Amino acid sequence: MKRIMALLIALMMMLGAAAAFAEAPEENLFETLAGLEWSFSSGVGAWSTDLTIQADGTFTGEYHDSEMGDAEEKYPNGTVYVCRFSGKMSAAEKTDDKSWKIKVDQLEKEPMEETIEDGVRYVPSDAYGLAEGDEMILYAPGTPVSVLSEDMRMWAHLMELDAMPETLDCWFLMSEKVGSGFTGYQAAGMPNPWKEMTAEELEAACGQAFALPDDAENPVYRYLPDMGLAEMQFTFSGDEFNARTQAAEEPMNISGMYYEWENEETVQIGNCAGVFGEYKTGSTEWVQLIQWYDAEKERQYCVSVYSTDPDGLDLAAVAEQVFPVQ
Repeated sequence: MKRIMALLIALMMMLGAAAAFAEAPEENLFETLAGLEWSFSSGVGAWSTDLTIQADGTFTGEYHDSEMGDAEEKYPNGTVYVCRFSGKMSAAEKTDDKSWKIKVDQLEKEPMEETIEDGVRYVPSDAYGLAEGDEMILYAPGTPVSVLSEDMRMWAHLMELDAMPETLDCWFLMSEKVGSGFTGYQAAGMPNPWKEMTAEELEAACGQAFALPDDAENPVYRYLPDMGLAEMQFTFSGDEFNARTQAAEEPMNISGMYYEWENEETVQIGNCAGVFGEYKTGSTEWVQLIQWYDAEKERQYCVSVYSTDPDGLDLAAVAEQVFPVQ
């Protein structure tokens, strides 16, 4: 069984290496990584930390550890320790042609409470393998294995192979401080699920137009067909914005953010009532989010921004420019 697991992991690594660029341009680093699935696990146990990194450096993920022997009468099917989280990374610097220093700028856990469902106890835990403020090292496929410590070779699942390769066949994100190593691969060998489109193609696909605010720059339009989720990313006055929309029968969170929002208040976006929140993610950076639901259209909307100077920023005004007809 262990050998089969090792072969499967090796196959996923090779598929990931074939699907991703071996040498990512520094300015497009996270665009290159978008769509990869990252996993920190032993390969044979019942635990793993899995995350997905988006093109702007934001990420979401989940840690779970199943302990079936940790059971009592109230939860006879065991215990699962779980943590759902989100955050943001940035490329601190390029160290050589195949490695980068990656800073974990933000890391937030989704609020959870201990529950019992279907005989299983679910216990809130931590984002095992990640730490806010940590500076990790990202290695591209083709990196000499000799640069990795024995522990990191284990987390890259190289120790399970019959012969140690000379170079990495996958992307590898490691932290000596935390003692973790994430392998990055294309899930089941499938391409990046986000499809980049023109503004016109995105409108035709999702049924909703996006308008770029005056003086905004660098727009990127994407569509997630399986979910019908559409987004536009852009920069405006030096800040990074993300606008999303999705058809929905009831209000839902499509932002991918799970911060414990500060300064929450209701706002009006066109004819719809929305909720505004902001959160200080670091010593100088803030994130702001507005979400609203149009019951008549049965469509959910959100607009978010990362900014180091939120004073004077009117996110509601930006939201009404992006989605002008409500």
